[in-house]
Amino acid sequence: MMIRFSWLLFFVAASEILLAQKDSAIYNSDFKFKPGLYLNFYQFRNNAPVPRAKIVSDIDSTRIDFIRQVTSGKMLTYLDSAGNLTELYPAKLWGFCENNSIYIHYNNDFFRIVVIGSLCHFTATYTTYMTTGPTMGGPTYSTPVQSMQQYVLDMQNGYVYDFILVNVEPLYQRDPVLYKEFMTMGKAKRRKMMFYYLRKYNDAHPLYFKK
Repeated sequence: MMIRFSWLLFFVAASEILLAQKDSAIYNSDFKFKPGLYLNFYQFRNNAPVPRAKIVSDIDSTRIDFIRQVTSGKMLTYLDSAGNLTELYPAKLWGFCENNSIYIHYNNDFFRIVVIGSLCHFTATYTTYMTTGPTMGGPTYSTPVQSMQQYVLDMQNGYVYDFILVNVEPLYQRDPVLYKEFMTMGKAKRRKMMFYYLRKYNDAHPLYFKK
């Protein structure tokens, strides 16, 4: 009886995998993302955005940068799954897809995800504030200073991390062979090779998206 039950579990699991594969495709440069707004990470993960046709705007919807323009305003409006008009601050979006490019909202702006894979990579501006003064009893001033920072998006859970060694090492550890190879190098060389090994990790662990 136990053997039959085990075979039943195996059959169900195998059937689910086959169904998932039929409904999904490995991401590559030819993959076509559905254009629209991502309210959350899981809409991106499932290739299921709020479509362009459900975005309500006075902006010409035939513009090639229609979604970019919509997300640049103070408020956007769309029809939800029940057909109700819904207003949303663009800053509340996870991101959007336009012209087959993915943009994530991070650090108060939208930035293109350049590398898409099991570990995604993007660059975004980061603002710090430099305090000056007081001079001769005068007031202090905070001057914004912007710099470009690299980030990694973990497609397993949607978390975003600074692209630094202390963060990527636990991610690469999911692949014992790659991790062992990576850790044989000195720390300075590991820092230089982080991006190369991100590419290697993605090649070894293909990412599936729903068609």
